[in-house]
Amino acid sequence: MRLTSRLVSFVSRRTQWSEGQVYAVAPEQLDIVDGVRAAISIGLVLACAIGLEIPDLAFGAVAAFWTCLCDPFGRAWSRFLIMAKFAVLGAIVFSLSSFGAHFGTVAAVATLFALVALCCLGRSYVPAFGPGPAQGSFISAIAVVIGVSTPRPLDGALQLGGWFLLGGAVTIFVSTMIWPNHSNTPGRLTLVMIYSRLQLMSAALIELDRSRGISNAGWLQYETLTRRAVRIAIERGRQIVARRLLGSRPHGHAIDVGAKIFAVLIALGQYRRAGGKFTDYDTKLLGHMDETLRQLIDYLDTGPITSDQITQSASLLHAKAIESQDRVFGRCMAGAATALMSLAGTPRSEPRQDAELTSFIPVTFVKLAVPTPIVWHQALRVATAVTACHLMGIWFDITLSYWGTIATLVVMQPAFGNTWARIVERATGTILGGLFASVLLMQNPGEVVGTLMIVPLAAAVIALRTVNYAVFMIFLTPMFMLLSDIIRPSDNLILLRAINESLGAVFGIVASVLIFPANERLAIADALRAAVSANMSFAAGVRSSHTSDLTQTAKAQSEAGIRSSRAEVAAAGLGRGNVDADALTGVLSALRNVCGASAVFEILGSDDPKIDRQRADYYYALSAALEMQLRTWTVRDLPTPVADRGDALDQAVADLALALQLYIEMYGRRKGSAIPI
Repeated sequence: MRLTSRLVSFVSRRTQWSEGQVYAVAPEQLDIVDGVRAAISIGLVLACAIGLEIPDLAFGAVAAFWTCLCDPFGRAWSRFLIMAKFAVLGAIVFSLSSFGAHFGTVAAVATLFALVALCCLGRSYVPAFGPGPAQGSFISAIAVVIGVSTPRPLDGALQLGGWFLLGGAVTIFVSTMIWPNHSNTPGRLTLVMIYSRLQLMSAALIELDRSRGISNAGWLQYETLTRRAVRIAIERGRQIVARRLLGSRPHGHAIDVGAKIFAVLIALGQYRRAGGKFTDYDTKLLGHMDETLRQLIDYLDTGPITSDQITQSASLLHAKAIESQDRVFGRCMAGAATALMSLAGTPRSEPRQDAELTSFIPVTFVKLAVPTPIVWHQALRVATAVTACHLMGIWFDITLSYWGTIATLVVMQPAFGNTWARIVERATGTILGGLFASVLLMQNPGEVVGTLMIVPLAAAVIALRTVNYAVFMIFLTPMFMLLSDIIRPSDNLILLRAINESLGAVFGIVASVLIFPANERLAIADALRAAVSANMSFAAGVRSSHTSDLTQTAKAQSEAGIRSSRAEVAAAGLGRGNVDADALTGVLSALRNVCGASAVFEILGSDDPKIDRQRADYYYALSAALEMQLRTWTVRDLPTPVADRGDALDQAVADLALALQLYIEMYGRRKGSAIPI
């Protein structure tokens, strides 16, 4: 356990740049137990296929693997339902596609297009905090591709569907009945991840303070990459606690404590950059908290979340914080110390309700919902690209061309930037995995030895499935090449893999550019509206926090951070140096300042509740006006501010309004100049 925790801590400190991206790295989601269960299921089905001399049963092993990918974590009954739906519906589309392909190329192409589009309509494209279990609709689309490449008459197609269903049933039986997973390891690794990044953020603040000369580049990294990485780690941790630990109160409370320390570090960073000074005494206190976080990370290896030493260190920090001459710094550090001391007590958070738990379960393609325009466009785009790649494989008689078709299906994302990132990530994993596979295939393994190689590879693939896609591909590539060598033996597998992967990448890029190209600026406008609304709600909430539930204020701060992170990720696709990107950078900076100023205000409070309520109402009205301007791309008059001398939070809100109007004016001017008169 200690080795795994140190690995998670090491990786988490060096991969914060990836958070929020399609290629995110989530080392805390390494699950060896899950991998072993998958290996048992897949190995059992493959052994039956070889022992009983039923080659088509190998498709059941593929289905067993896919069912493992769809395992959503959580309660056994919820997992059973999700995986059972995939197994049944996957068997249906697998049989339909195989039977449709039996009637010739035209029927195969029509079947492929229709079923892939149908499966993609059920896929969710909502941004997530790092990788998660694969959705049943997405995996079913892959089953369609393989089904079309395996044409059979009706009885043969139904038989394939039966083997598919059997493979899924074996996985479900092993995973939910024989060996349900109740390990707390994911929770402990999640806490290691969160507190490692908090300690990194604390150390970065100390370094920025010591530099004295304020470095814009240093503060930019602190306020963007560092803050976003911690925020996403916290929110992903909440999901892991809800899905995998069934709402464990101790783990949930430890994450709440981490969120409080995160808010304190945001407030201190905002205060320091705005011109506040840390005395030598204050810097030593900050170093004391940094060392306490280091100790806490070490103690997470031993079992209990905290210890007497951590409590004593936090108590000493609290006592020293009260003696600080700086009001802002003292209150911030006292709040952080109080949160750390609470780790030793009974968690105050209530157990999560079942409805809240199930809200994190991925949506399968059978859930009735109205697809959004993004989903409609993406479904048609993917179906068209997949069909074109399939036809190319037929035209040039490419062996194992379904590999290229699957690659096209997998790499395509609604945003072109994410598609390109997925291609790079898949290519990296495929190249390394292909080299590994070449070593294995040089041994000329037979069916038995090949199966013995596939089983540990399958364990690694499933254990890493929610860690990182490139690492996942390193083990997936040799596993499926060995599996293909059993199902459809062929020469030059390495070359065929390279050709098909390249073909899939090309079709993915071309389709993303030519078919329903995404309007990146509209996507950014949507993300900005959500970020403005969340940050202004947080600002209004702290203005009236003396009359509202403090838990609501904490939720508002969390939502503000989440929405700002998503806006930053959405804006990352715009090239630097153009007018839009420069103006957008100003908006994002202003959003971070509003969040930071709100965090400072929450700690300091106010002496005039009446004026605060008026300002809170003004913030809500201003937010609505700014959101309307982002919808219409038209600068209009804004509500009149409260007639009173403004403070730092008022100034941050005013700066946000000014930055947004500047961005809208520049975009409108550029757009208008392109219209002929």
